[in-house]
Amino acid sequence: MNTTVLQQAAYLSEHNQVFVFVIILKTEGSASRSQGTMVVDREGAITGTIGGGETEAYAQRQALILLSTQERSRHLMFTVQQGEIQDAGTVHLLLLACTSESLQKAFIQFRSWEEHQLHHVMGIQLHPSLSLMGLCEGGATIGEVHPNFLEQAKKALEDESPRYIETPSWTCHLSIPVKAHNLLLIGGGHVNQAVAHLAHTVGLPTQVVETRCAFATEELFPFAKSRIVAPTLKEALSEMHINRHTACVIASHAFDEESARLLLERDITYLGVLGSRHKAKKLAASFAGHPEALHKLHCPIGLDIGSETPQEIAVSVIAEIMKVFHQKTGSSLRNLGRKVVLVRGGGDLATGVILRLHRSGYRVIVLETEQPSVIRTTVSLAQAMYAGTVVVEGIQGRRCANIKEAFNLLEVNTIPILADPTMECLQEIQPVCLVDAIMAKRNLGTSIGDAPLVIALGPGFEAGVDADVVIETKRGHSLGRIIRAGSAIPNTGIPGLVDGFGKERVLHSPKAGIFNSNLTIGELVHAGQVIATVDTEPITAPIDGKLRGLLNSGLYVSEHFKVADIDPRGAEADHTTVSEKAYAIAGAVLEVLDGFLNRA
Repeated sequence: MNTTVLQQAAYLSEHNQVFVFVIILKTEGSASRSQGTMVVDREGAITGTIGGGETEAYAQRQALILLSTQERSRHLMFTVQQGEIQDAGTVHLLLLACTSESLQKAFIQFRSWEEHQLHHVMGIQLHPSLSLMGLCEGGATIGEVHPNFLEQAKKALEDESPRYIETPSWTCHLSIPVKAHNLLLIGGGHVNQAVAHLAHTVGLPTQVVETRCAFATEELFPFAKSRIVAPTLKEALSEMHINRHTACVIASHAFDEESARLLLERDITYLGVLGSRHKAKKLAASFAGHPEALHKLHCPIGLDIGSETPQEIAVSVIAEIMKVFHQKTGSSLRNLGRKVVLVRGGGDLATGVILRLHRSGYRVIVLETEQPSVIRTTVSLAQAMYAGTVVVEGIQGRRCANIKEAFNLLEVNTIPILADPTMECLQEIQPVCLVDAIMAKRNLGTSIGDAPLVIALGPGFEAGVDADVVIETKRGHSLGRIIRAGSAIPNTGIPGLVDGFGKERVLHSPKAGIFNSNLTIGELVHAGQVIATVDTEPITAPIDGKLRGLLNSGLYVSEHFKVADIDPRGAEADHTTVSEKAYAIAGAVLEVLDGFLNRA
């Protein structure tokens, strides 16, 4: 049985032995781990890990030095070096000398919560004073808890998300030692026995359900939280603890399609069914009208790693479950570098491309100007340059200050938007693909040699000269066409027709000056209504419709600059989701990129 960090801390505390508790507070840039804890005893023995290698050796040395002093703690920064990159990332560490009776009692209590699989938060407060505190799911606390900690710990328990909060008045790291994720095993045969043993190793609590007593014994499942024997799954459900953090594995012929239906009706995250492709086809057909259920259903079960023995199957199953729990791609880590795509521009058409690439597993970094002149701000990730954070169709984009922060955001499934219109970050990021989605109708500095694959949207580029591929952006029969030689249709300056209206639906500045408007996107306007001004000169709506695009107020515009867009379809027009035009273009970009990587 593996010794946990809290188990070792409690053991040393119970025997009045001093030790140092080491925790990763936060990381910047590239690091082997973003979270991790370990205990270093007075002999230098380590339990747990913060990533191994030089980081861990450094922390071990510093821990022994700390124990030789009267200091209570040390807040350290370790610079990660990767090959020729001397500053690939930074790991912020806190070393806590556990030499007092109060700290030792606290770790004994934390271990008790862990042993009973109680969901809890451990907080290490750095400011205004150093202290260790905890909050358990039942409301019990450890230490003199700060009001801010109680508030944030409750959110952390609800979100299942550790966090590091740093404000002028309060700084605290909150971690969740006991994972809320849990595993329900239906059937006690060889496969689920192997799955249960591996689940214990990775810290997943398990429950076992069987119809046969001999296959639900403590000997077969020594680490299970519960072993339930019942004639049917329906009868066993009342004794089970199932929630949105539960993964279920059915590996028994005693449980049929009805069992799968009962489980999928519950708020679970994952249902894996051991079976053939024929069984998978039958199950898929039975849930054809329930897309949410099909999304949770995995049959055949596991990742494709050539598994045959129960132990090998267990590896593939646990790997797939972790992939689902952590919302990762399951791809080989060595291929992550091949998944980085740099997109110039974050307007509405660019956002369609970015969202589709993101949903397809690509790691997209967006480059923008400090003050983007997008008008469809509700569906443009570029708006993060003003608001800091935006959400488009459920996907979050956030402005970041540097490349380290950008890669940190990618790790938490957030799209980073970086102010870098001249692509100064290009050599450091080294993307597999560069997409020029500025939509300037001319090339603003993109070169065919900027990345292994360069894709440009719209006119102003020649395929084979400025970019490897150009995508047609003009509405009509050719929209989304992939051009490998030549250019897109030249810009006519006339917008495409929507409900019979073309140039009438796009508004331009009558003069140079500062743009301002009191309206918001989504409002219905009528012909002749003043919707904005440039300095003191009004801009009026030429047609009735819904305001679908509007420039950010306060920006300087030149004469005839595009400042607004009215959709003549009125209330029926959707201003909250990406347009069909953007997604048509995005599909072409995805086709080119997937094809390039599959041939590479």
